[in-house]
Amino acid sequence: MNIQRLEQKMLTVRAFAIMNDRKLVKIKCLFLIVLFMASASIAFAQRNKPNPLSGTFVSSRVVHRVKMDDKWWMVVYVTFKVKNALSNPCKMIAYFYNDRDGKPLKGAKDSRYRTVSGYVTANTDFTPGYNDANYADFKIYIPYEALNLDSTPGNLYNLKYYLSMQDVSENAEIVKSTWYKFSLKY
Repeated sequence: MNIQRLEQKMLTVRAFAIMNDRKLVKIKCLFLIVLFMASASIAFAQRNKPNPLSGTFVSSRVVHRVKMDDKWWMVVYVTFKVKNALSNPCKMIAYFYNDRDGKPLKGAKDSRYRTVSGYVTANTDFTPGYNDANYADFKIYIPYEALNLDSTPGNLYNLKYYLSMQDVSENAEIVKSTWYKFSLKY
């Protein structure tokens, strides 16, 4: 009887080992499937579009003392190119800084010309009518009071700005410019 019991226990142990091996194989397979699905979803989320939006800045300049709606404005003119953007809503944003210390200008109370952090900005929306579009003298208007500077006559400020072209639908930056410097005298 003892031999039969021993054989039966050995069979039970083998059956248990086989079941554990099967469970282990199932767990390994499940783990591999989860790993594959995670990597596939990451690859899908980060896939390169066949023709991603791209842009190039050609030039930019500031024109002072433009009167509009009985108010004095400064106009930032931008010449740029954007590719693969047919009918895609975009935004051109200018961020303003003090050239002397490199700090961003603190915005006035008008929230249309301030970032969420409270710094001076101005922007204009555009939607390209061509897949590859060229813009010459694209305009971004900003009123002087939005710069929040002491406008006492004779005051001179050395300022700078950079531009950011944004894809509105993806809420992503397409391209960022270099610095453009200018002076402002009241």
